[in-house]
Amino acid sequence: MEYSTTQQRIAAIGHEPVLKKSTFVFALAIFGVFSALAGIMSLTTAIMLPSDTSLWTDAVYGFSLAALIFASARTFTRGKILSVWLYGSSILLDILYNLATGNPLNYLFIGFGLLLVWQILKFRNRLELV
Repeated sequence: MEYSTTQQRIAAIGHEPVLKKSTFVFALAIFGVFSALAGIMSLTTAIMLPSDTSLWTDAVYGFSLAALIFASARTFTRGKILSVWLYGSSILLDILYNLATGNPLNYLFIGFGLLLVWQILKFRNRLELV
């Protein structure tokens, strides 16, 4: 019995997935768009109810979070590992802001954010980050 053809088929099936920077940039951009939309909604509500100062801080928070995420996406497209630090700081900003204001933590943002950071760091060499 000859095993050479079976061995070649097993090697062909066990290939690794192709990673693209565009997939990670798209994920970062989606998070940034949602943060910017949250900032826009807070800003429009703050304009309608100018007596509530917490809405203004929510708007500033939403825009600053979106700016950090978009900056992370931009540095990621340039191949810089700084993008991981920028995105990690946006996760930390989200946690600290929600704890300071008494809002519940956004576990979805934290979970997907940590998953994204982990995948970027895991495949750092294939994504050519320096």
